[in-house]
Amino acid sequence: MTEIRPLERSDLPAVASLMDARLPAWTQDVSFLAETLIDQRWADAELPSLVAVDGDGAILGFIGAQVRRIRVDARKLRAVCCSHLVVADDPRVGPAGALLLRRMLSGKQDLTWTDTATDGVARMWRTFGGHIDYARSFDWMLVLRSVRWAREVLTTRVRRRVPVRQLAPARAIPLHAVGPRFAPHSFPSLPADVRGEDATAAAIAESFDDLTRDLRLCVEYDEESLDHLFSLIESAVGPPVHRIVRRGEVAIGWYLYLSRPGGASRVLHVCGRDSEIEAVLGELVHNARERGSAVLTGRCEPHLRTPLIRRSAVLGFARCPMIHSRELEITALLGTGSSLLTDLDGEWLAT
Repeated sequence: MTEIRPLERSDLPAVASLMDARLPAWTQDVSFLAETLIDQRWADAELPSLVAVDGDGAILGFIGAQVRRIRVDARKLRAVCCSHLVVADDPRVGPAGALLLRRMLSGKQDLTWTDTATDGVARMWRTFGGHIDYARSFDWMLVLRSVRWAREVLTTRVRRRVPVRQLAPARAIPLHAVGPRFAPHSFPSLPADVRGEDATAAAIAESFDDLTRDLRLCVEYDEESLDHLFSLIESAVGPPVHRIVRRGEVAIGWYLYLSRPGGASRVLHVCGRDSEIEAVLGELVHNARERGSAVLTGRCEPHLRTPLIRRSAVLGFARCPMIHSRELEITALLGTGSSLLTDLDGEWLAT
């Protein structure tokens, strides 16, 4: 009989082996699992990752719980980003995957989400009361250097070095790719009084409350949690670019992206005051182009709608993000520009 129990540190080698066997794209190790699931800033014994074991204690399945602290209006709540749902290729498994997910969604957290549900997993989420997060189900794309981008796409198609989706997440013709000479409206100039600067976790944390004051729902970061997250990203996929944007001397936003000169740079987080989000995105685009990015991509968050439209960004169906909460107000908020739940807050490794 399959038993569902909390993950223990001693389970990590067996879980890593299971993921190596069942998830072809998985390239991390035991230490990464420990850092993200057990030793992270917000790890909570009441919100554990889970394993499915048989009568002999062998691990047949696993689901990760990456705990987050969120703010909803004046309330401080707990949330879980689910990751790595995997089961063994074993006849004893039975409904282990469904049992793991049901147990996870019935936990004490106020919000649960995942960024990478397959069609089958999405059906399980809906069965247990979850919903597709339609507001975050698209990727956007801005071509910054058209010739370089076209060359990279063609080379990738021929050599299959990386999935084409990384360079062209939207299956549409990006008309703005003709460049600023022929589509100047898609490449607005950065206001003279707006500038960006590389920022430490401490500097971002210092401005965090002011930069999120327009939001009703967001993940609440502090210096320690940001430092830990930046270190994880650097060790797993390379150093991220994280910058504060200012108008004059006043901070108006911050962002984080993975810079890939000559290729597709991936945006993980953009945050700013409502009235300044276009300037924040503009500085991000300027910085990515200066660093040699051929194309800039990211997940389409509600607050980015207007600046992306003005730049003629193209959109494409991406993953199937799912959300679950027993509070209807939280679910409703996630579909509005008053919420911020980015790739950085969730499964950034899957981008």
